Amino acid sequence: MDDAADDGWLWEALGLTAEVTEDVTGAGLRGMIGLALRRNPRRAHLLVSRVLGKHLPVRPEVALGAGTALADWARASSAVGRAGGAPFVLGYCETATALGHAVADGFADADYLHTTRRAVAGMRSELELAEAHSHAVHHWLLPADRRLLTDPRPLLLVDDELSTGNTALGTIRALHALAPRPAYTVAALLDARPAAARTAFDELADELGVPVDVVSLVSATVAVPPDIADRARALRARHAPPAPGGLAGAGPDGGSTGAGSTDTGLTDGGTGTVSWVRPAWPAELPDGGRHGWTPRHRRLLDEVVAGLAASVAARLVEPGGRTLVLGTEELMYTPMRLAAALGRATGGETRYQSTTRSPVHPLDVPGYAIRCALEFPAPDDPSRASQVYNVPARRARTGDPSPASRASVGDASVDPYDDIVVVVDDGVDAAAPAVGEGPALAGLVEALRRCAPVTVVTLPSFVPEGAR
Repeated sequence: MDDAADDGWLWEALGLTAEVTEDVTGAGLRGMIGLALRRNPRRAHLLVSRVLGKHLPVRPEVALGAGTALADWARASSAVGRAGGAPFVLGYCETATALGHAVADGFADADYLHTTRRAVAGMRSELELAEAHSHAVHHWLLPADRRLLTDPRPLLLVDDELSTGNTALGTIRALHALAPRPAYTVAALLDARPAAARTAFDELADELGVPVDVVSLVSATVAVPPDIADRARALRARHAPPAPGGLAGAGPDGGSTGAGSTDTGLTDGGTGTVSWVRPAWPAELPDGGRHGWTPRHRRLLDEVVAGLAASVAARLVEPGGRTLVLGTEELMYTPMRLAAALGRATGGETRYQSTTRSPVHPLDVPGYAIRCALEFPAPDDPSRASQVYNVPARRARTGDPSPASRASVGDASVDPYDDIVVVVDDGVDAAAPAVGEGPALAGLVEALRRCAPVTVVTLPSFVPEGAR
């Protein structure tokens, strides 16, 4: 049985049940998400999106298409869609930054901004948000143009998943106090709120006197047992993480148990080559939506992404082979667009995903979403850890990958890659205690090059004029 359809054992072991109430896609709940165990004392489990391009590798067209579908559904069935005109689109870091971009792409003349957890020297946050359940609680709004927050356009908030909706409710209250708007809609790939949390949005609409609603591609009521933390703890103890070899794994305490087998057959003593690309990049084009993203920025990226893909393709060891394009934490949309363009340029099998702050326990078990893990110092703040999942260690080019490496996870299989392209920006977290003049890439590159030859693409980190 395909792993994507064989995760019922984990749902049962955790005592989770789900009742789907709406499915716009027809894919079903299990077609949209997998399931994994968190390493987070606040939350036991993680619903892992199969279409987002964060924890799991996907075809970039799938992730971009999910954003388009969500934009279409919001336009057709939400309060913001009924209000007409171009909404202001706000995405949540780090998981939904690219999804928010893709949703904004679906509205002509929509401006976009995403929250950020990176402190930027010289900039004051216009709004601080808190997610009590998150592994990284605080994030901020740092628009280059404050009018994004005060222009009274309809507001479309974008997240990959709603578990309680509390963050969205708090955001709407705060922004309405700053500048009232005629309508608010929260758009998510998955709405998994319990019944009591759903009524809170109706209550907020009555309180503010404006429409406040939620649209999603899949809506389901997920029942969580009170002892789920104990169940998850027992599962982690019972299922040891994968040993170094066919699949790289993280140890029980979250540290990497090794990036993979020493018989990789690659160059330089078992590791892949590393090449570097620093493209000519328009000064007026941001690397993403941390400080705002306008239709003009969208057009500029459309103009340059094919050339960037050609530059990257020239560095690949096997241009027509299996390539992973890897974004880094909040930097997701531009790498996703690069992945789509690279696939068109090379004709090869191109997948996309991103590194993440989210700590997940890997298990090399059929039906489990996160089969392997690499952990390394975060490039913009080496004092904390970052992870990437389901990037397996590379076997010898003349040999076969281990049987475990062939396991199917969602759209993409956990097979070795011929090339890995990692996209970073040259900014650092101003609040980090261990940063220098630029991103600290050694840990990330060293982990990845044991899996495949690596091409590092460094984009200039956009800094608004007033903060320079």
